[in-house]
Amino acid sequence: MTEPTAEPADPGGPRTATLTAAVLAEESRRQEAQTQRSEPLVLPDELLPAVGAAELSLRDTLRRGGWAIVTLAVLLVVIEQLSRETTNVLAPDIRAYFGLSDTGLMALASFGGIALVLGAVPMAWLADRVPRKYVVAGSAAGAALCLVGAALAGNTFQLFLAYSGIGLAAAYSTPVFGSLISDGYPLEGRGRIFSLHAMATPLGLALGPFTAGSIATLAGGAEGWRWAYLALAVPVAVLAIAALVFLREPVRGRYEQETVTGEVLDQSDRGGELPITIGTAFARMKKIKTFYFMCLGIGALGLALITVPLQLTLLLRDEYGYGAFTRGWILSLCQIPSIVAMLIAGRRFDRMYRVDPARTMRVAGYAIVAYGVLTLVALRLQQPALLLVCYALATAFTGMALVAVNPLVASVAPYRLRAQAFAIVPIFTFLMGGFLGALVVGAISDAHGQRVALTIAVPVSTVAGGYLFHRGARYLRQDISRAVEELLEEQEERRRIAADPQHTPVLQVRNLDFSYGTVQVLFGIDLEVARGEVLALLGTNGAGKSSLLRVISGLGIPDRGVIRLNGRSLTYAEAELRFRAGVVQLRGGAGVFPELTVTENLRTALLTTDLSPAEAKDRVDRALGRFPALADARQSRACDLSGGQQQMVALAMTLVHEPELLIIDELSLGLAPVVVQELLAVVEELKREGTTMIIVEQSLNLALSFADRAVFMEKGRIMFEGSAAELAGRDDLVRAVFLGETRGSR
Repeated sequence: MTEPTAEPADPGGPRTATLTAAVLAEESRRQEAQTQRSEPLVLPDELLPAVGAAELSLRDTLRRGGWAIVTLAVLLVVIEQLSRETTNVLAPDIRAYFGLSDTGLMALASFGGIALVLGAVPMAWLADRVPRKYVVAGSAAGAALCLVGAALAGNTFQLFLAYSGIGLAAAYSTPVFGSLISDGYPLEGRGRIFSLHAMATPLGLALGPFTAGSIATLAGGAEGWRWAYLALAVPVAVLAIAALVFLREPVRGRYEQETVTGEVLDQSDRGGELPITIGTAFARMKKIKTFYFMCLGIGALGLALITVPLQLTLLLRDEYGYGAFTRGWILSLCQIPSIVAMLIAGRRFDRMYRVDPARTMRVAGYAIVAYGVLTLVALRLQQPALLLVCYALATAFTGMALVAVNPLVASVAPYRLRAQAFAIVPIFTFLMGGFLGALVVGAISDAHGQRVALTIAVPVSTVAGGYLFHRGARYLRQDISRAVEELLEEQEERRRIAADPQHTPVLQVRNLDFSYGTVQVLFGIDLEVARGEVLALLGTNGAGKSSLLRVISGLGIPDRGVIRLNGRSLTYAEAELRFRAGVVQLRGGAGVFPELTVTENLRTALLTTDLSPAEAKDRVDRALGRFPALADARQSRACDLSGGQQQMVALAMTLVHEPELLIIDELSLGLAPVVVQELLAVVEELKREGTTMIIVEQSLNLALSFADRAVFMEKGRIMFEGSAAELAGRDDLVRAVFLGETRGSR
């Protein structure tokens, strides 16, 4: 009987098997954890702010948050709405005085809406950088001056400038008061405070027609409308002074922080944060699906909200012959149901939100559709009394829907983005629905009359708006959960930094998801790079390496998660600001200006800095001094250099910035081995000097030869993380990591 042949000995022995098993077990654990993180995050109700909380009365809400914010918000919005209603009610008189058509007048009036939309962006930018009371006071003072300008306008161009100025001056209201109310009042009663703020609009609509019509009638003559504008300038100026005296700056995100973390996070270092820009805010907010669908719904509804009041006042004049005074008090009475509905809906919103947040958004969608149905019924009625009663009931449903908008925005928007988020909403309301829709409806009105124009516009507007609200409701809990997750992560990181400030990582990526459109490519990325560390980011093509670098550099905005540099958040900062903060990337491929000389390339790279000529020259000389191969090529054009020399120039262009974090994407791509060795010598020198680097490299051996730590990615997830030195010296570990059976076939 033949004895069995012995198996060849394992070169690594039992230790190899143990290490391989440990690697595979760690990989399996990491995959499971990342899969869980990549699933939609929906926290239980007890962790969602205000859900399941005790009821808070309006009196207690005002006692905790104060009267100043809501009082000034209501009064200023009422006066601003009065000015807009003056234009609507006295539109026939203004049209007759300047000889305008319906389309011309609507376009002229709509420019105020455009100014309001475009102005909201810089107002939100300003509100993130200065105390918000100065924005309120300055805007109110500007509105008073523009109202005087409208009263004194002698031609349509002057009237256009005045209307644009009034709209621009009112642009602060939504982003500034929206963020002030969100930060200034407790969550349990915030819906009612927002309802008071929202109620100011129909209150202005109610008082505006009567006030404007009365003033114009008392003044008499063809120019009575001028006195209406002049009279409104006085209270606006008074309120501007009151804002300076009484408004106080609340802590941003205070009540969410207290509810979620049990404390108010220290914001004394807020000045060290990179500023938030509207482009980044919009890119992040549109990834919040609740907000995205709500904005689309408001944009669709804006077509009806803007055109119906103006077309209705023209209809009352053209079909029924009502004068300015009569139109004024009729339209004033029509707003009473809306005011009552908002007061009731605000309280109902708070109660409903505490039980089922998504239901508030669904109910708002139903209310939008109900508004459309009642408006269509009103348009079919020839008897003016019945028409107006039906229209008044329709406005009540609009009021119910609008009460829900601002509290929902505050619920899903990260507290740092609130002013920007509130600034985005009017873009959809007035630009998408209001201005563009008003031009189309005005043209139809000129050709076929007001009833036909509204019969076409209202169903499209309200059905689309209601559907989009209902669609967005399904994502509400998920988006609130993400806002909570972000707060908890921030608290955890602040505590970690406070406990061990000396070991704050240069780069930190937490819970990062990223998508190109609807295709998600990064899932739950967690990554840290210590000061002076070189990290090798490995993986095959399509693994997500370049996408991760794009997000770190600011060229892509994450769906979820946070990015920090030396403990301060970069998440909402533009790429240019991250670059100035020290995040510098050498991208793969062509990285030089081919028609410029080597020296000119480096000088061009410094154009964004504030260095003196002497400092710039010193940096250029030091950067080029690292590359002996470029010593005699300083005045040569980049296109005349070899591929390896061009890569040296590109690397030198990053080094002149003395980066805090240097990111190198495919250092050796397409280069000869001798050139790669020269570049590698420079990288090793940078490592000895303590430069923090992330290296993306296809060549495993090359990357592991100088990296301290290696991270392997596949299909948008981190599959392995460990010591580069140990991985480089152990082929068995490399096979276990990259070819392990738990990963499946490739």
